[in-house]
Amino acid sequence: MAFMAQLRERMYSVEIEEVGKSVYRVCVDGNEFLVDGKKTGLSSYSLIVDNRSFEIDVDIREDEYRVLVDGRSYHIRLVDERRMRLGGLQGGIQLQGRQEVTVPMPGKIIAVLVSEGENVEKGQGLVIIEAMKMENELRCPINGEVKEVKVKAGETVEAGAVAVVVE
Repeated sequence: MAFMAQLRERMYSVEIEEVGKSVYRVCVDGNEFLVDGKKTGLSSYSLIVDNRSFEIDVDIREDEYRVLVDGRSYHIRLVDERRMRLGGLQGGIQLQGRQEVTVPMPGKIIAVLVSEGENVEKGQGLVIIEAMKMENELRCPINGEVKEVKVKAGETVEAGAVAVVVE
């Protein structure tokens, strides 16, 4: 899955591909890393990146991640490339109409937080998915009504799968 990551004022192109059980190929601006990741606590992870070990803590709020590594805090904004192309990071552009909320990377659906016919607000959690040993909440891109819920708790999904349709 392809993403754009913003760290301070700089944008990075990030691609993540699962290549084995808890092993991922991560490419950042053309630089490739092999990452072995394990969840060790509620928000903490143990990563081995190119044979170097890191203990990290991750706090997620919408598309913004606060990552604590070796006592240093990094604030990263992460957006999938499709949303970026649709103007998701461009100020003043508002998404409208039918929106398909998709899964950013392969994973397992932990919980479905909404049901069809329910009114939802922009930023409201729709689905919780576990991917790369991290739990991520897929949030609603607009104010609207849930038209379809296409996933169930416990289901394994592929990157790009439509989880919820909101209009």
